[in-house]
Amino acid sequence: MKLLEKKELNLTPIFLIGNVVILTFLLLIELVNFLGLVKIANSKAPTLVELSDGESIRVYPISSDERSPEAITYFVGQTMTGLLSWNAVPQNDAESPLEKLKLDTGVQAGQGRITTKTWATGFALSEDFRAPFLEQIGKLTPADVFQGSTQSILKVSFLGEPRKLKESRGWTVDLIAELIIFKGGNVIGEPIAFNKTIFIKAVDTPKLSKQYSDIQKIAYQARKAGLEIYKIQDFELGEK
Repeated sequence: MKLLEKKELNLTPIFLIGNVVILTFLLLIELVNFLGLVKIANSKAPTLVELSDGESIRVYPISSDERSPEAITYFVGQTMTGLLSWNAVPQNDAESPLEKLKLDTGVQAGQGRITTKTWATGFALSEDFRAPFLEQIGKLTPADVFQGSTQSILKVSFLGEPRKLKESRGWTVDLIAELIIFKGGNVIGEPIAFNKTIFIKAVDTPKLSKQYSDIQKIAYQARKAGLEIYKIQDFELGEK
């Protein structure tokens, strides 16, 4: 007869209890994560952001191929005004002394010349449309512009609401305007009707690298709205 008997230790209950504790802990983590996602989904998207220069603007989320009607009409108005308001007389400011100010000599565009501002604004046009359209402006731009005796402005009378094109990332906007040319001492100006339908599409917003050239910066400024004009045709009264 043995006074002491050796018994094997049964670890199964301890193992089961440990598994229950671990599973319960993991379940709690998943629950916390789920509640966090629900809170984020139900929270309102930020509507006020601050730009790098300190200016605050209101924003709202839209898809990458959508633009607000206000953004489209602003882009069209700014672009068409920049393309058709010709002035070679330099603007006087504190950083440019009067003796260093020179007339804009312009940029060659086909057989004619266009102002530097028109050339810079031209980056808002699609690549296949840009060159031929700037050549047409070159033909219209009087040579006297580069002597400082002739200027022009685009006087916009009506800029319609953007109309979405079917199965496209684009829109059309109707523009009713007059290109007014001031020659010599004529302060009244000679108006030329400029009634067009502008075709616009959404494009990816370009990014500037840390080491960018002057031309890259100019192109970025023209295209930062994520829009480009790819066609301009005569406006027909009554078209929709």
